[in-house]
Amino acid sequence: MKQQIDAIKKTLETEGFSPKLVEQLKSLREWFKANRNEPGYVKMIRLAYENIEEYGDYSYLYLEEEDGVANLSYLLDLLGDYDNKYNKEELQDIKNLMLGIEPEPEVE
Repeated sequence: MKQQIDAIKKTLETEGFSPKLVEQLKSLREWFKANRNEPGYVKMIRLAYENIEEYGDYSYLYLEEEDGVANLSYLLDLLGDYDNKYNKEELQDIKNLMLGIEPEPEVE
């Protein structure tokens, strides 16, 4: 899986949001479906490639100061170490962003 993510990131750097990148994301989604019981991650990957197919870009900007390439690359980094508890928290935040769920205000 790590090799798949590295290959996707390389395609992203060299070709941008190409049909090859979409196919690689679809393959990564299939890997998660077959090897992990994480339907949320499967859905996130699907939403990512559908977004790219529809808009020719990745428009879920979790890192507000960055572009679609940086945001997709960051998502891939988090998915590469999805068992890390801090990554799980950020992946949940990104999933909520993708689904249009507003974050709950932090209580002080």
